[in-house]
Amino acid sequence: MYIPFSAGPRNCIGQRFAMLEMKSTLSKVIRNFELYPSASQKKLQLSPETILVSKNGVCISLKNRL
Repeated sequence: MYIPFSAGPRNCIGQRFAMLEMKSTLSKVIRNFELYPSASQKKLQLSPETILVSKNGVCISLKNRL
């Protein structure tokens, strides 16, 4: 089981900062680009772990917003 920040009273002190950075970066990408499913995207195969993830990743195409 992969838990990137651990859990409990002694969890990672940088967790909030890391989550804020990820959200900020994702919002900038979504604001500046249109996201489309890639033509080379294979059928998704899901892997039921602690969280639901794709076994082969997800391919997307980006188009600059005008």
